[in-house]
Amino acid sequence: MSAKEFGRVTVGVDGSPASNEALNWAAKEAILRHAILEVDHVWSLPNMGYGGYVSQLDDFESDAKLLLDKIAAEATAKYPEITVEANLLQGPPAQALIERGMSSDMVVVGSRGHGGFTGLMLGSVSQQLVHHAAFPVVVIHPTRGV
Repeated sequence: MSAKEFGRVTVGVDGSPASNEALNWAAKEAILRHAILEVDHVWSLPNMGYGGYVSQLDDFESDAKLLLDKIAAEATAKYPEITVEANLLQGPPAQALIERGMSSDMVVVGSRGHGGFTGLMLGSVSQQLVHHAAFPVVVIHPTRGV
């Protein structure tokens, strides 16, 4: 049977330690399911407030693409037994992952990433996914050093 017959495991990545752990968990799950590993990175413009400097839109997109390409290449090298597909998405991360997750068996995310000022935002990406997704969501908590 091909990977397409078994499905797809989607993981949201941002380069954070929790995201890296989510990627490893999702890859191992994709191996068990003989599924495609879909690696998604979502970028959006930072909220700088009125009058803040914002660089060119292309800069944000190209930086996001470089990060995604690096993460996908590392995943492909580490897990050669599965197909890794990378998608660069733009918009609110939870919304973009919910849209992608509609064609997946599950979406996997880390519990803490590189978004916003932790604690000041109303709801993290993982919380929004858990509360609003109509498919299985796995939230991976980072391991703590001893």
